[in-house]
Amino acid sequence: MSSGNAWIAAFLLLSAGAAGCRNDLQTVADFETLGTPSQVLEGAALEYSEEGKLTHRLSAARMVRSAEEPPVWEVSGGFTLDVIDDAGQIEAQLAAEHGLFLEETRFLEAQGHVVLRGSQQDTLHTDLLFWSADSDRVHTTAPVEVRTPEGILRGSGLESDARFQRYRILKPTGTFLVDTTNSTP
Repeated sequence: MSSGNAWIAAFLLLSAGAAGCRNDLQTVADFETLGTPSQVLEGAALEYSEEGKLTHRLSAARMVRSAEEPPVWEVSGGFTLDVIDDAGQIEAQLAAEHGLFLEETRFLEAQGHVVLRGSQQDTLHTDLLFWSADSDRVHTTAPVEVRTPEGILRGSGLESDARFQRYRILKPTGTFLVDTTNSTP
């Protein structure tokens, strides 16, 4: 083989090797966005509906949507989640400092000075609460304080409907007064 042919053969081998190491543009774009947000919103609200009726509204000082699928919103700077009834009124409101909202399943993890107010004036205070739209439930294993028109209930852990109308403190603590004057046999 002549030296000219050897150079041509070496060039062809290098060219074929370089072509085999190429990535398509979508693969490169996917890699470049890994770990970076796809959206950043300041002072925004997301509204969710079912069959054309508004059911929930998430408002936050700052929302960052992940680039990964399924998308996750990191909400911070204080936020509220309104649970809307069929008449378009706020039936319950959840507020916290920050949290994670899984857009696809509408599951929210709320953290930091969490307050849940129900339509019956009962108010839950805790530091961690999980809210799920598909099961229409909220729960926590953290310490809780529930303020009602009749007094304050304390304990650890709570399960409730998303509207905070029916709830159960899992491990109540403190002193409880029971009114037996109106009991019927």
